[in-house]
This record gives sequence, structure tokens and C-alpha cells, in this order.
Amino acid sequence: MSVLTSPRGKVEVVHCRRTESQDVYCIKSLIRKFTCKLFGKLNIIYLLFSRSCLH
Repeated sequence: MSVLTSPRGKVEVVHCRRTESQDVYCIKSLIRKFTCKLFGKLNIIYLLFSRSCLH
């Protein structure tokens, strides 16, 4: 559990868990044209696999 504060002062509590392969479709639904322009096209499967190998 973490407490995050936005630049505007909004405070939220975030519960984190390890990402699993079935989360890919939900993660992909969060990607918008703006994020693609900002970060480029992301390979979600690669990101999940590479992060799980580091632990």
C-alpha cells in the first residue's frame, strides 16, 4: 500500500500487486493516442515478461 499525492494536492491510497499475463488486455485498454505519441508504441507482453524476470 502506498499513498500518492498529485501535483494538485489530491491524495490517493494505491494497493499494488504483481502483474499477471491476463492483465494485458486491461493494460492495453488504458493506452490512448496521447500516450502513444508521448512514449511510442509499447510492447506490453515484453514489458511484463522482462519485469518478471528481474525478480
